[in-house]
Amino acid sequence: MTWLSTLPILGEKDWFLPHDSAFSGSLSYVLLTVIVTTAAYSWTTLKSSMRKLPIINPPHFFSASEARELHLTSSKDLLSKARKLWPNKPFRMLTDWGDTIILPGEFANEIRNEPKLSFAGATRQDGFGALSGFEPYADFGRPDNLFQIVAKKHLTKLLSKVTEPLSDEAALAASLNLGDSREWRDILVGPVVLDIISRMSSRVFLGHELCRNEAWLKITKEYTINMFGAIRKFQHYPPQLRKLLQWFIPECKLVRDQFRTATEIIAPIIAERRKVKQKARAVGEEIPEFNDALDWVAQEATVKGSEYDMTTFQLMISFVAIHTSTNLLVQTMLDIAQHPEIMQPLRDEIVGILRADGWKKTSLYNMRLLDSVLKESQRLRPIGYALMRRSVEEDFKLSDGTALKKGMRLHVDTYRMSSPEVYENPEVWDPYRFAKLRSQPGHENTAQLVSTTQDHLGFGHGEHGCPGRFFAANELKIALCHLLIKYEWRLAPGTDVSPIIKGFTIQRNPTARILIRRRETMELDIDDLVTAS
Repeated sequence: MTWLSTLPILGEKDWFLPHDSAFSGSLSYVLLTVIVTTAAYSWTTLKSSMRKLPIINPPHFFSASEARELHLTSSKDLLSKARKLWPNKPFRMLTDWGDTIILPGEFANEIRNEPKLSFAGATRQDGFGALSGFEPYADFGRPDNLFQIVAKKHLTKLLSKVTEPLSDEAALAASLNLGDSREWRDILVGPVVLDIISRMSSRVFLGHELCRNEAWLKITKEYTINMFGAIRKFQHYPPQLRKLLQWFIPECKLVRDQFRTATEIIAPIIAERRKVKQKARAVGEEIPEFNDALDWVAQEATVKGSEYDMTTFQLMISFVAIHTSTNLLVQTMLDIAQHPEIMQPLRDEIVGILRADGWKKTSLYNMRLLDSVLKESQRLRPIGYALMRRSVEEDFKLSDGTALKKGMRLHVDTYRMSSPEVYENPEVWDPYRFAKLRSQPGHENTAQLVSTTQDHLGFGHGEHGCPGRFFAANELKIALCHLLIKYEWRLAPGTDVSPIIKGFTIQRNPTARILIRRRETMELDIDDLVTAS
């Protein structure tokens, strides 16, 4: 559940401003006047300690644009080449984030809790949060870690209380999107799953008042895509031009408009809740608690004495949670479709546990095969080829003597997730891989979906590991329980399931299609189970 995972799927035509637009013409002079200054600045500010590290895609004289484009189009090949040239050694790559240090996966444990490195600082370095309508981007880099506190203290703590509400919403979302027809239907899997996850997440983030508000759901699904669509366009121009460019890029206008609409939707709910609490306080009654993120962030901000904007916070949650979970669920469904023999074993596990225990706190934990399937799909298709994005906040040295200076940027290579030195037949999707590993002494915890290790960085690692991963794991399992019990699916003929890769980011293929239909008979009435438990 990290910001990097929410980069949208963009077509080539979306990556550049139209060449014949009035904007491009009027901007050409500005670009010419800043290009030399920008290039010179890049060269003169390069830290001397960074120059000591080899670079895999060096810039041409006075221009780094070709090197950065190479990163966007061939990052996997660049990483592979660098590993062969400098095995187990840090190196540099010019990326869409600038000059970046890439650490081998073996360094993940060493830096996982390093206080001199910061994920929030890396977000602040980007500078996009200063743009109008992009405030949620800045919110994730808050120094007070408000989101992380809410996720760890409230969302994870109350998982057992939100299980049945999540199941309710999964049932509704599946019915709305997939219906009850027993005839095969050809669907684009991405938009369907996005709507299911948006509805489930909104139930917990926003409560009953807004979770089924279609205008709000539309924003939660589109805001992130528009924001990162704009960011992708910004990355082809010098950072100094962003505050000018924001008024000409169409996605920026969409972002501003959606932020404004989101405020109009949320404000009345906040005002009404404030009245209810004030009334209870005035008559000496117990102050009502709403057990959703609207309430949790208010509580924590009060405790910390922090200021916050509810629209900003809610949209920030949307862009770090919903699209990440959607990506993993789509990939898992596609993997299952390519291995239909695993469907019945999964159903048998789900039915056996829910029939015996209902939605108990331990039910989802005990679904070991389902957990293994999700973790294996995440292993083969993580959200990026390099993760654990950090900025250096204070100078220090790595164990190999590499000097890291304040202001530097780094990623960790995720190649260990597909390394034959770590996993047997790593290129093969093995649904039982982590279930078997979990049964081995010493791996009971590390083989779980929510566990982070240097060999599986799907949720990051260490102190800055995804704080909402426990909620995400439960949400994904509940969604799959409903889908597997109620439906059967297979790949549509000729569909392309290969991922879309831009830079380090790995995203689901937006054209992937499945054939799906309601099952004739179900072993368990999962909807009745929810209401009866």
